[in-house]
Amino acid sequence: MHGASCPSVAPATCATEWIPDHEHDQSITLMRLQPGISAGLGKGFQLGFLLPLDLKHTEITYRLLDGQIFDPPYGDIHHRNETLFSPGDAQLMARWTGAIPGTPLILGFGLGATLPTGKTEENPFNAAALEQHHQHLQFGNGTVDPLAAIQFIVRGEALGLMARFNGQFPLYRNKKGYRGAHSISVSAGPTLRLPEPLRSVQLSLSGSFNWSSPELWDGEPGLNSGLIAIALRMGLNWNLTQKLAIQANLLTRVYEQSQGAQFTRPVTLTIGISGFLDLRKLGKKSDGHDH
Repeated sequence: MHGASCPSVAPATCATEWIPDHEHDQSITLMRLQPGISAGLGKGFQLGFLLPLDLKHTEITYRLLDGQIFDPPYGDIHHRNETLFSPGDAQLMARWTGAIPGTPLILGFGLGATLPTGKTEENPFNAAALEQHHQHLQFGNGTVDPLAAIQFIVRGEALGLMARFNGQFPLYRNKKGYRGAHSISVSAGPTLRLPEPLRSVQLSLSGSFNWSSPELWDGEPGLNSGLIAIALRMGLNWNLTQKLAIQANLLTRVYEQSQGAQFTRPVTLTIGISGFLDLRKLGKKSDGHDH
């Protein structure tokens, strides 16, 4: 929710008629399906690819400052009731994971890049200044952005520790003048493997710190961008078999500091399934030689 007033909300209309101060009350529902595949290259190396599929549903209500519903004369140039669905930016990532001999430590490193497969928009703030229909919701950055990841695990029979770092670092603007936000996420916390008969279930609890810089439009910081958040994540990993697992995570933000009147995301739920397929054995079986 944010306030709106003349002349910024509708410069052309405000020049000819009076628009009372009012509010934009918008709700946004975000859902993402993120299929991915990774291939083991031997000696701890992996190459992975994922392509997010995003659904974004928005609803808007305009209200006067006393709470009455308001129908603004500038129509739906800023917001509208709509459902959008499109692929996001794909990610290509090379990883290495290895144990330190004689210790319970496992280290992991990853380097990669996003690929500009997500739909982008023209500068919405320029369009708003001209009182033209525009879209703030994008599905990608439109650039190839470097990615980095680090993972640190302490193994134990029952108790363990896991820490992660992930970062995305856009380096240049796309052809529409947009450069996405730099983002960093750091998380750490204990893990607990349950005793028999629930030995295949692992629980985790971690705190996380997330930072993103303001996005840039034609070199200028975009309104309502940039964020600092501290969150608590509770996770469950259930190994149904040696080659099939289900994961679930519930994340709640306990602190948020944003630049501008951004919408909040107090709770995020993720559910995933992962499996392992040994293509070498399949190849041997197809040849009639299963050793």
